[in-house]
Amino acid sequence: MNTLTIAEIASRLDLPESTVRYYRDRFSEFVPVVGKGRQRRYPSDAVEIFRTIADGLRNGHTAIMVEETLGRLYPRNIETSETELAQMGTGTPQHMAQAMVQVLYQQSEEIQAMRLSLEQIKGDLDHQHEESVSVLAEAFDKLKSHLDNQDSQNSRLARERDQFIVSQMRDMLQKSQAQSPVKPWWQKWLGRNSSGSSVHS
Repeated sequence: MNTLTIAEIASRLDLPESTVRYYRDRFSEFVPVVGKGRQRRYPSDAVEIFRTIADGLRNGHTAIMVEETLGRLYPRNIETSETELAQMGTGTPQHMAQAMVQVLYQQSEEIQAMRLSLEQIKGDLDHQHEESVSVLAEAFDKLKSHLDNQDSQNSRLARERDQFIVSQMRDMLQKSQAQSPVKPWWQKWLGRNSSGSSVHS
């Protein structure tokens, strides 16, 4: 089987080697590998897996979205550490010690990959949280602006209503005064006296 190193894969994809290593660690469950530790090699099919990862992230997909795409296109790796440990019992103590060190080294790398994965997920969640807060803040500002405009319109309508009521009351008062003019007090007094005088005479 034709296998490649990380450096060879990076060269084929025109990517920094460190970037390809990050992809390998972040999406390790989808990257096929041959060998252990520093002797790890990757089948030529892995190039397309790395290309899928690079294209997804380049197009703005989150790591979770890339994982979903990989899950639809490629099988997941199955770890066999327990089986390998069981097979160690037939070797010499030195071989067993070397095998255990290799397994521990592999587990350490897997833990590191999981740590990177968790950090990436946290970064994605933080980014989504910031976007959500931004959207809510924008919606709040729009709602506040709408309420302020509505309040201003309500105040203007209230003033116009009050002015209309005052105007109507003024017109009614003027009409009432025109229909029954009110005599000055002295005319009323003279009128009563003159009527009284005519009675007495």
